[in-house]
Amino acid sequence: MDEPKPVVLLVDDQRMVGEAVRRMLAAEPDITFHFCIDPTVALERAIELCPTIILQDLVMPGVDGFMLLASYRSTPSIRDVPVVVLSSNEEPKDKSRAFAEGAADYLVKLPDPVELVARVRAHSRRFLLERARERMLQELQETQQMLEASNARLHLLSSVDGLTGISNRRVFDDALFREARRSEREGCPLSVILVDIDYFKRFNDSYGHQGGDDALRQVAQAMASVARRASDTVARYGGEEFAFVLPSTGLDGALRVAEDARAAVQRLAIEHRESEVSDHVTLSLGVATVVPSGAPIDATNLVTRADAALYAAKRNGRNRTECDATPAASPEDAPAS
Repeated sequence: MDEPKPVVLLVDDQRMVGEAVRRMLAAEPDITFHFCIDPTVALERAIELCPTIILQDLVMPGVDGFMLLASYRSTPSIRDVPVVVLSSNEEPKDKSRAFAEGAADYLVKLPDPVELVARVRAHSRRFLLERARERMLQELQETQQMLEASNARLHLLSSVDGLTGISNRRVFDDALFREARRSEREGCPLSVILVDIDYFKRFNDSYGHQGGDDALRQVAQAMASVARRASDTVARYGGEEFAFVLPSTGLDGALRVAEDARAAVQRLAIEHRESEVSDHVTLSLGVATVVPSGAPIDATNLVTRADAALYAAKRNGRNRTECDATPAASPEDAPAS
């Protein structure tokens, strides 16, 4: 890639000065020279040309050179462009004020051509390097933002069930073990609910997989609507099964949530002509609760107990909620979905 070239803008009301500076720079083919003889349009020209350096007189008719300096500095697109004052005045107070107003350098005109070229190149190079650095930083920030957005999307994809839009099994497992540890620390109860859609295989056979997917999405959203606390987790557990993790919730509270979920799905009134318990889609739910007693909580066992309660709900007629106080059926005795 070609290195950016210096672009010079001279602001001076004397045409002979403009011509003299042009000749000083003419031997440098990579330097582009522009001359503005009307100081009242100098700011407009600077914005239009985007120079790498501005050479400017201080004493010009109709314009205060110091105010023009300040106007460059207050204009975002050119405020960092180095301004070199070319003045016939060597008064220290004028030099001091010029630097205070933002001048990068001060030369008595007309300077030696070699010195002028050297100053033009040095200031332009510094300006261009700073611009390149700013662009690189901006690109780096944009890349970082894109990376963060991509990571956020990946995290979302890794935590959300693609079909139903609620949390997936991974989130359930993480929440279960995290809340088990918190329950141990704080001595608060922890409940789990496992949910199964009754006769869902028959539903799929009758209404097709598209109909089954639509039903799963509706059921998932209905159950999500009853998990009202930010700390509650409702997730797709697998297939037509769903699960709740309910921190700081005893058995009575968990049973209420389970019944709320069952009622919410009943209100959907999704037709299920192959069900043996209803004309509409229904749920069987199993609830298990643990109350810390000083010993470590076995989160896996808590799920096993909820699963046993779910089997009991299915064995006892489906479309109901059971808790793990009900004698559990063995997996061999479990009714088919």
